[in-house]
Amino acid sequence: MCKNLVTQLIYRVVLCVVSAFACLLSLGVFYIGVNGGNEFSWNFLKYYTNISNYFVLVVSIIVLADTVKRVRGGETEGFDRKLRTFKFMTVIMILVTFLVVIFLLDSPLKASYWRNVGNMSYHFLAPLLFILDYILFDEKRTISVFAPLYSLIIPLIYVAYIFLLGAVIPDFSYPYFFLNVSELGYGGVLIWVLILLAVFVVLGYLLWLWNRLDKIDGKWKFDFKNIMFPNRVNSSSEETK
Repeated sequence: MCKNLVTQLIYRVVLCVVSAFACLLSLGVFYIGVNGGNEFSWNFLKYYTNISNYFVLVVSIIVLADTVKRVRGGETEGFDRKLRTFKFMTVIMILVTFLVVIFLLDSPLKASYWRNVGNMSYHFLAPLLFILDYILFDEKRTISVFAPLYSLIIPLIYVAYIFLLGAVIPDFSYPYFFLNVSELGYGGVLIWVLILLAVFVVLGYLLWLWNRLDKIDGKWKFDFKNIMFPNRVNSSSEETK
């Protein structure tokens, strides 16, 4: 963990620039007039990859703004205090995007994966930079044991959103094969949804364990004190200081 706020600020500026570029690419605005494309499409709104990148950009901007404010206020060391639980949820969200693209939808072993600017931005660089921001700069023992379960809320809303689009739009083109009700039926899609939710939970608790691993008395240990409401405890400690 790095407590230096200037280092965090520089890193988060880079993160925000890369994330903003990834989000612009996801809109398809750069491809109008290329390869016959001459119309703006709203298809970007149905892709989980894009939506998760929009969450990353919003959270990154809020965290960067707080870091700038603290540095300008004269602070030199510390950790992010904003959106701790929501940032954790967003990390899980983009981590699943990162892994699903690699293992289910594409392959980093293909040369085409690395030649595609979109893949490099919203499938690889922006997710990886955001995940590393959490690992490198976020304070230990600040995430509730319930946070990995909260991480299921956004993907469940997304699945309901895709089902709704599929129900109201004729000949709707499903964004991913595992959500394609026309091909798999609701039963087949439900199996995939349960598998992916299990992935969310497993990744969530692995990251939660990382948040609980801290150096105590010179030794790395898992600290399971105050796992229910750690933010409340930490806030009280900061006020006491």
